[in-house]
Amino acid sequence: MWAASNLHAWLQSRLSGFRVPPGFDQYATLVYLALPLWLVLIAAFRLHLAVSQRIGQAELLVRLLKVHVLGLAVLSVVQFTTHAVINRSLIALFMLATFVAMHLQRTIMLVWAQYQYARGIGRERLLLVGQPSRRMAELVRAATQRRYPAQLLGYLEAPVGDAGLSVPPSDMPALPCIGKLADLARVLHDQPVDHVMFFPPANHPDRVREQLLACEAVGVSASFSVDLVQLADAMPRVTTSYDHAFVTFDVSPKRTDALAIKYGLDPILAGLAILALSPLLLVITLCVLVTMGRPVFFGQLRGGLFGRPFRMLKFRSMQRGAEDQRSDLASSNEMSGPVFKIKDDPRVTSLGRVLRRTSLDELPQLFNVLTGSMSLVGPRPLPVDEQAQIQGWQRRRLAMKPGITCLWQVGGRNNVAFVDWMMLDLKYIDEWSLWLDLQILLRTIPVVLFSRGAS
Repeated sequence: MWAASNLHAWLQSRLSGFRVPPGFDQYATLVYLALPLWLVLIAAFRLHLAVSQRIGQAELLVRLLKVHVLGLAVLSVVQFTTHAVINRSLIALFMLATFVAMHLQRTIMLVWAQYQYARGIGRERLLLVGQPSRRMAELVRAATQRRYPAQLLGYLEAPVGDAGLSVPPSDMPALPCIGKLADLARVLHDQPVDHVMFFPPANHPDRVREQLLACEAVGVSASFSVDLVQLADAMPRVTTSYDHAFVTFDVSPKRTDALAIKYGLDPILAGLAILALSPLLLVITLCVLVTMGRPVFFGQLRGGLFGRPFRMLKFRSMQRGAEDQRSDLASSNEMSGPVFKIKDDPRVTSLGRVLRRTSLDELPQLFNVLTGSMSLVGPRPLPVDEQAQIQGWQRRRLAMKPGITCLWQVGGRNNVAFVDWMMLDLKYIDEWSLWLDLQILLRTIPVVLFSRGAS
């Protein structure tokens, strides 16, 4: 409404047909109603899923048109019943402004999503299990011929058993065999996998219980190919992926609309935080340059979503060559498990101790959030060599994008034992909601201010 009012005032000074609008109190009811009404309409027409569904421009325009037509109708009814006085030209400009702003915002997000997809972020990595068959061939074609194709890692060969010999179809797309059925746990550990799909003869959960438990342990969803006539009896949950029917065993399933809001807000909030904190970031940068020299930032490969490696940024707090000295300090490690922590690390500089105690060294991770490799809230990412040492159920912490803060951060950080840390991460994943994220963000403020658990 602010943009519409300013545009109306500008046009009024140049066009005689635009009359002076009434005072704000005359149409305040419409303005206060517009925001919640638009939020409801956005959810009703699933515009909040525009990026996750990667809808085209034509579909985006149609959904925006529906939102504004219905929104105009509701506002007209409210204006009629409340006798609110407002210029029709002002309403028209409000509709135009919101339409352009919403279209521009979602178009930018879609372009950004395409750019991220081209970099491999957001591209689903699929692992198939079974024998090459017509069903597998159909899924491979459907998954690779879409506008945003999935990345097929290959397939694990399952023993034929009583199912008889498998004869691959003549038009079976090329798909590498990367091992046997028994290798599934190893593959899930060694490389990032988002989803495992079981085909005949391995498409019966009771026959591959061990492999299904391996998927469950690390938080990777598993789907079993079924015939469409069996959908009515399929348990526990029937889904459709890439035009193919599956029974999906998903660990702690999340609401896709809520996740879309979470990951949509992340870059926006990170960008605003970077702008607000830019003077502080500049001061810290100068302090690091003066006291320690270059480089200002310390970048380290860490394990991201489902183990995807990414370079996490921090302000440098240690002397040059600190990583090369780590093996000499291994005996001084004060953390249980594969994590390496020393409270009075001799490699940390005087400025570095201040940055660590105040958590200011973590601020550059806002750029990781801005680029999509991290979230504001999520399990803390571990260095890839430490992540590789985590086994079994603890690897399910990778099932959500890593964050700057988490339950471990607000629950004591370095004062928390490693197993308890892993349990807190799984608690976050199992109980995740937007409200929980907000609670963690609010609890992070006093933790940072009073340096609780920092070292």
